[in-house]
Amino acid sequence: MKGKRIAAGLLALALCFCLPVRALTAEAPGSADALRGSWRAAALIEQSTGRVLFAENGEEELPMASTTKIMTALLAVESGRLQEEVEIDARMVGVEGSSIYLEAGEKLTVEELVYGLMLRSGNDAAVALALTLGGSTEDFAAQMNARAAELGLRHTHFVNPHGLPAEGHYTSALDLARLAAAAYREPVFRQVVSTQHKVIPWLGHDYDRAMRNKNRLLGSYEGANGVKTGYTKAAGRCLVAAAERDGMQLIAVVLDAPDMWEDACALLDYGFANYGMEEALPGLSEIARLPSRLAPGGELPVGALLPGRVPLRAGEKAQVRFVLPEEADFPVARWQVLGYAILEVEGEALGRVPLCALSGTARPPWDYGRGLRRVLEGFF
Repeated sequence: MKGKRIAAGLLALALCFCLPVRALTAEAPGSADALRGSWRAAALIEQSTGRVLFAENGEEELPMASTTKIMTALLAVESGRLQEEVEIDARMVGVEGSSIYLEAGEKLTVEELVYGLMLRSGNDAAVALALTLGGSTEDFAAQMNARAAELGLRHTHFVNPHGLPAEGHYTSALDLARLAAAAYREPVFRQVVSTQHKVIPWLGHDYDRAMRNKNRLLGSYEGANGVKTGYTKAAGRCLVAAAERDGMQLIAVVLDAPDMWEDACALLDYGFANYGMEEALPGLSEIARLPSRLAPGGELPVGALLPGRVPLRAGEKAQVRFVLPEEADFPVARWQVLGYAILEVEGEALGRVPLCALSGTARPPWDYGRGLRRVLEGFF
């Protein structure tokens, strides 16, 4: 099981409206102090490290409307039940607000409901997912809050799966950005939110549901690949936007922002203009030698299987701190994880990279007494 966790850690790594021209061509400010928008709260982070590139009122607890559905979709994807068929019943039909017009008796898969949830913001799809995966909307909300706690979202609390106004239903711009960053670690989630157009079945009709993504940035902003819009009178206009350029994935959040499209573009423009992903730790290269009486020459070469990269401004440098045993006085296989490197910028830890043995050690000489004890331990 431990080996599987290590392996997972190593491996883890369109039809739209045009935006106003000024939103796509405005110069990005060189200083965060120059960023201005219509938002009540905003945040911009780099996805893989979670580094905060900009925040204003980033921890203020606010309603977030349908951006709630990012958590609903994440739980659906993480459930492992995407191909499970859901029979729609009366509880899932006629839900207030935006809808994919579910009808009792029809059958859709969990994955199809996720597309309806994220492309058309179907509140009925949200309820269908909650009842299927949680048994009730209340129990599903409890799952949402438990996942939020696991992700360290201290300014977030869910009451429902869709984001319709409810007392005690809130998040913050930074928490919402971090939630989206976690969701982006799931390939299926990334695929869904970057899809511009999707067709899913509609039982009893002569045509299927043809859904166009409400995210105007897809296809009109360079590198845009997600993520979710939201609006209620209480929350105002909300947007979680994402884009990737030159290997850097950014996530921007604006809450209660009348000019949410322009605001999100300004945040993303600022990030791409002022930051770039830099390699702080090379992959598959020797970075340390660990004393080992079993290794040829008495030392074991250690390196990172994958490179460690962090977002940096011009002139910034990342620091790397190694966490390794003082020596490897035990048999070691090639690629065995021995420790990790902590990547830091100005004292802020931005990530950990597993460090592994680049070669193995020789087997230790047979110790008769130790071998006998192991055999006897198997009997008693």
